[in-house]
Amino acid sequence: MFNSVAKWAVTALTLGLFVSAAPYKPERRDVSAELLQQFNLFEQYAAAAYCEENFNSTGTKLTCSAGNCPLVEAADTKTIDEFTDSSYGNVTGFLAVDNTNKLIVLSFRGTRSIDTWISNLDFTLKDIGDICSGCEIHNGFWKSWNSVSDDLTSRLQSTVSEYPDYAIIFTGHSAGAAVATVGTLVLRKVGYAVDLYPYGCPRIGNGQLAEYMTTQTPGTNYRITHTDDIVPRLPPEWAGYSHYSPEYWITSPNNVTVTTADIQVIQGIDSDAGNAGTDGLSTDAHGWYFGPISACQ
Repeated sequence: MFNSVAKWAVTALTLGLFVSAAPYKPERRDVSAELLQQFNLFEQYAAAAYCEENFNSTGTKLTCSAGNCPLVEAADTKTIDEFTDSSYGNVTGFLAVDNTNKLIVLSFRGTRSIDTWISNLDFTLKDIGDICSGCEIHNGFWKSWNSVSDDLTSRLQSTVSEYPDYAIIFTGHSAGAAVATVGTLVLRKVGYAVDLYPYGCPRIGNGQLAEYMTTQTPGTNYRITHTDDIVPRLPPEWAGYSHYSPEYWITSPNNVTVTTADIQVIQGIDSDAGNAGTDGLSTDAHGWYFGPISACQ
């Protein structure tokens, strides 16, 4: 499914590939070993959202039939809600507690169905001035979040009340990363301290939204990209889209263990010092982050 739609993506990027992004020199420093460990853990939580056993059996321990989430499987986890909603975008994932690491994790599955791709391609910009002045957001991702937001917000509220000392983590891969980002934007606005770990996330809105997301609190953003992954370059900048800062850019190839030296911290809205400045348009790079993230598809 991804490869069939990738032709559209390549065309869109080719039309605007040479529109200059804002140049910015990356911080040539390693991330800490602790942060690398977090990146690995939350990548595996994003991977787990692809596995059917994690979105059809609420109240169970998280597992990955593809064997690509050992850190998650080693933890004492229990799902509070597992969901797949067909009303718009086929939004799928789980809300879980991790008693080992003291976490509340909301994870969204990435692109898998034609319904999800339809929502991806609905990239008209919607005004959300009630969240931030001048901000516009990807209409498809906005509608996808809103198709599940009422129930998830209610369940999150009760879970936070039960586990008040647990950190709140939102994560996802591909389109799931985009929905996680929209959810983070909305729930931080009402006071939830959400830490966001999106992997291979497309752009979700305009420059004003990128500026707002860069400094929004409470919570911290860790937007992670990989080499020349095509998806973070969509929708293109010429369509009015921007990425928030910072970017954590993995420079090592597929099938290689990522070390702290393999991640560059890229600062600046729409910087071309990381993924956006690469020459390739790889779909293979999209499927590998700290491991085969979508292996359960």
